[in-house]
Amino acid sequence: MANLFLRKTLSCNQFRTLHKTTVNYNVPVPITFNSYKNQQKFREVQSEVLNTLMSSPRFEHQLIDVEQWMTKLLDYTLEGGKRGRGLAVPFAYEMMEDPKDFTKENLHRARVLGWAVEIIQAYLLTVDDIVDASQTRRGKECWYLHSDVGLGAVNDCGLLLTCAVEVMDLYFGKEPIFADLIKITNGTLLQTSVGQYLDCSSGYTKEKNNLDKFTMELFDSIAYQKTGIYSFKFPMLLALTLVKDGKSRYSEEANKIAWDLGRLLQFQNDYKDVFVDDMNTGKVGTDIQEGKLTWFAVTALQRCTEGQRSIFKENYGSKNPEHVKRIKQLFDELEMEKVYKEYESSVYEDLVRRIRALPTKGETQFYSEILEACCKHLY
Repeated sequence: MANLFLRKTLSCNQFRTLHKTTVNYNVPVPITFNSYKNQQKFREVQSEVLNTLMSSPRFEHQLIDVEQWMTKLLDYTLEGGKRGRGLAVPFAYEMMEDPKDFTKENLHRARVLGWAVEIIQAYLLTVDDIVDASQTRRGKECWYLHSDVGLGAVNDCGLLLTCAVEVMDLYFGKEPIFADLIKITNGTLLQTSVGQYLDCSSGYTKEKNNLDKFTMELFDSIAYQKTGIYSFKFPMLLALTLVKDGKSRYSEEANKIAWDLGRLLQFQNDYKDVFVDDMNTGKVGTDIQEGKLTWFAVTALQRCTEGQRSIFKENYGSKNPEHVKRIKQLFDELEMEKVYKEYESSVYEDLVRRIRALPTKGETQFYSEILEACCKHLY
C-alpha cells in the first residue's frame, strides 16, 4: 500500500522517453503543463476573473447578502484541487498555436477560459457530491453538508454553472467565437450529464438485482461521457477557438485519445476509491456502498466463480461496514490490485505509442504531458 501512487518503472520510463522525443520538435514550449510557473500564472488570473464577475451588471446592484454568498460559494468550491482541466486550456493554446500567430493576449484569454472550466468543474463536483451522498471533497466537508447550505446546494449548483457562462459572456460576448464557446460548453455539459445519468441509473442493489448491466461496454460509455469529454476534449476545443484556423487543427485520433484518457482517469479514480486512504485523496470512497458500476466491479465479476458471484450480489451496494469489508476481501481474493496495475500499464503503453504517432507536433506535446500528469496523479 505504501506505493499506491507510484507507477511501474516501465510506464514512467516511457513517459520520460516520450517527453524527450516531443521536446525535440520545433514547438515553442515556454512553460510545461504542470510547472510551477504555469500554475502561478494561472492562479494570478483567478482574482481578476472573480472580480470581473462580481462587479458585472448582473451583480453590482444585488443585495449585499447575494455578494457575500456568491463570494463564499466561489471561494469554497474553487479552493484546492489539482486544477488540471483549467491549466489544460492555456497549455493547449501554447501547444496548438503556430509560433508566428502566438500572442500573450490570447494566452491570457486562454487562462480566463481555464477559470470558466474550473467553475464548471466546481459545479460538476458539487452535483456529484449531492448525488453520491459524499462526505468530503478535496480534504474538506462537502458544500451541501454545511449547516447553512443543505438542499440550497441544488440552487448553488445552478449559480456556479451560470457564473461560468457569465464569465465567457463578459470576456467574449461581443466576439465571433462566443457562439462557438457556448456551443462547445453546452455540448460538453449535455454529454457529461448523460454520463452522470448512466452512472446513477446503473448502480446495483439486491432489490434491483441488476448485475446484467455491469458490462465493460456500459463502463466505457460512462467513462467517456462522464469523464473523458469534459476532462480532455473540452479544454482542447476551448483553446482551439483562440488558435488561428483552430477548427481544422484537431484530429480524429486525438479525439479517440481523449476517449481513452477518460477511461484511464475513470478507472484510476475507481482504484483510489477502493484502495487508497482518504487522507491521500481528500475524499472518502463510497463506490462499494453506492453499488457503482466501476471497472473494478465489472472486472471482478468477469473473474468470479459462481460462489464468489453470490458473495458479490449479497454484499455489493450496501452501506453495512461488514458488507463493504467482505467486498474488499473478495477483491483481494481475486487479486484485483495486481490485475489493475497490469491493465493500467498496458493502457499506458498503448497511449504512449498512439500519442507519439499523432499527426501534429502540438497534439503530441499536449497529450504526452497530459498523460504524464495522469501518471503522477496531477490531473
